[in-house]
Amino acid sequence: MNGLVHIDNQQVVTDSRSVAENFEKEHKNVLRTIDDLVAQNSATKNMFLEQTREYRGRDFRFYLMNRDGFSLLVMGFTGKAALEWKLKYIEAFNAMEKAIKTPQLTPNPHYRTRMIGTAVRDVGKTAEALEKVFGCRHGMALATASSMVGEAYGIDMTPVQRLIPAEDNPGTLSPSQIAESLGLFNRQGNPDAQTVNRMLQSCGLQDKPRDTSGANLKNAKWFLTEEGKFYGEQKPMDNKRTGYKGYQICWNADVLELLRKALN
Repeated sequence: MNGLVHIDNQQVVTDSRSVAENFEKEHKNVLRTIDDLVAQNSATKNMFLEQTREYRGRDFRFYLMNRDGFSLLVMGFTGKAALEWKLKYIEAFNAMEKAIKTPQLTPNPHYRTRMIGTAVRDVGKTAEALEKVFGCRHGMALATASSMVGEAYGIDMTPVQRLIPAEDNPGTLSPSQIAESLGLFNRQGNPDAQTVNRMLQSCGLQDKPRDTSGANLKNAKWFLTEEGKFYGEQKPMDNKRTGYKGYQICWNADVLELLRKALN
């Protein structure tokens, strides 16, 4: 895709010479088509920018065009080869536009060594606040805090994040994984996560919000009880496949022995 598009004045563009070459058109004919488009509708003037280049003492015209101008120009180009080049240009536009929109962390030339201590202390204080407000584990709080502080300072906190100690007993098991470990399967032969969730509730480790009559609210999400916080943790979840955004309870290995006793 290199060479098909480039950045000009903070905008992704291609030019008429590239289009003429790749679509096997005479450049003079491409210029004539663009001239006609600009003459027919003034709105197209924002899509095409006329330029000149000097070659052997003569000035030659060409046009720069943004994505909209390119799309309008090649709309009438037909054939298998034309379609393939249209797709290549679209891919190049997408890649370049994504690249210029993605923020890049660059070293701050004014960042001094004495500020490192300040940044580290800020990570600690922010992590304490996250733990207090959200009740999350220390490791998760440190990881989140280091990212927040790094963004605020404009520095890469990856070296600091490598120093975050692993949790002694992190929550990693889903209800389905617990069901599989306990040999609990439904009629379809799949791990019976629903039975596990009911067992976790009966053991007092999780619950759902209730209405005034004491019944669980319909479609409500599980939350950890105070007792459950010794066996699991609520982790943020962003499932691209289902579109669900929220929290998921992950359980540590200690809960398996507790549930085995409940089964017996």
